[in-house]
Amino acid sequence: MITIGCLMAEVFEHDSGEIIGIPDADVRMTYCPTSETEGDTLIVTPQMRQLGNAGYLPIAIARVQRDDVNQFRLFAVSGLSESLRSALEHQGCDVIQNALSGLDGQNIPPVSN
Repeated sequence: MITIGCLMAEVFEHDSGEIIGIPDADVRMTYCPTSETEGDTLIVTPQMRQLGNAGYLPIAIARVQRDDVNQFRLFAVSGLSESLRSALEHQGCDVIQNALSGLDGQNIPPVSN
């Protein structure tokens, strides 16, 4: 599998380190294309920095099968609150599918061995 992006949500980090949603609000999520380094570190893009400055944090990493970009998996970051996990479960796939609908094989980040 290759990393193609991450889901970022408008959230805040609790003093305990738990990442929780904005109180009394629907979780706002967006997809940011990115990849990983050879050491499996997520590459932070300018778009991700802008969203971070606006109160968004990565909540999941999106990965696709090399031979079929329609086969993806979401990997939640650790420390998400139950409400964010639920929002990710209910909204995450739709956000990724909408983002992937515009992808063709040329837009997938190159795979480094």
